[in-house]
Amino acid sequence: MTSENKFVSGTVTGRFSTISKNSLRAGIVFAILLATLALTVALPDSPEQAAKDNSVFVAVILLLMVIYWAKIYLNYEKIVTTTDIFLIISSGLFLWELLLGKFALLDSFIFPGPAKVFMVFQTDTEQMADGVISSMGILFAGYFLALALAIPIGLYAGWKKRLFDVAYPIAKTVSPIPATVYLPYSIVLLPTFRASSIFLIFIGAFWPILVGCVNGVFSADPRLINSARTLGLSDYQMIRKILLPAALPSIFSGAMIGLILSFITLTVAEMIAATSGLGWYIQYYHQFANYDKVIAGMILMILVVIGVMNIFDRIQKHFLRWHPVHGQGENSASSH
Repeated sequence: MTSENKFVSGTVTGRFSTISKNSLRAGIVFAILLATLALTVALPDSPEQAAKDNSVFVAVILLLMVIYWAKIYLNYEKIVTTTDIFLIISSGLFLWELLLGKFALLDSFIFPGPAKVFMVFQTDTEQMADGVISSMGILFAGYFLALALAIPIGLYAGWKKRLFDVAYPIAKTVSPIPATVYLPYSIVLLPTFRASSIFLIFIGAFWPILVGCVNGVFSADPRLINSARTLGLSDYQMIRKILLPAALPSIFSGAMIGLILSFITLTVAEMIAATSGLGWYIQYYHQFANYDKVIAGMILMILVVIGVMNIFDRIQKHFLRWHPVHGQGENSASSH
């Protein structure tokens, strides 16, 4: 047997060994999902929670089972974390279906069952897709503008003491102010709501990224900087080749905070003055007391946030693959 075949055989053996050790926990997850599926298909919903079609909810349950199996098979090193997450999700769906869908223990008008909520994804597919596109366009425009300006300004301000003495106190004073404070004037002064929303997201993300850049420069190893100085590097070369790589962990920390604040700012802005987007969708149907669509909009927003944050984590792990902590991602956390 060649070394390559031995490696493949060892990997497959290790995968199934890890899965088998956690088979009881994995079985519980599948059992709960199957119980939810049986409950949905075999028993009718209470009259006030009855949906015209529960096929979408059934498809969601089946999809969760497929995703769970794929994740524990392809990423078996994280089977414990994956199982814990899916245990929470499956238990929540089961209780939601049992207590609200079948028994209607709470007001069915305010707390609809899962079949009614997930049916919205079938009836409002086009409107939801347009909302996601609109929200992401505004979010990324403001966020990337903040990245493009905050990173070079922060690096240069951290490198030049005179500029730092002026910029850093201003940043510490202004950064705690919520970006939504500027909403009234942004709506009045800027030509469109889209422009005002991009401006607000830019303001909300700019300061955390700027502070992260400055802190990253200050955390750079002085010995590395002194060695670079002896080589006669220019300011541009010093910032690009020495300070930027050294500050990347802190920059990503600030960028993470900026991204979270961008989501919050976007949602608030859309709920106040938008005519499209995820925040507008939730607020619009809240005004008509259509809580099926309100909860569906909240679920869609959660899925979008999870997707964007997952992309951010992958980008961070790629650029910080050399870092002993950030480069390992979740593996580093699970090792403690």
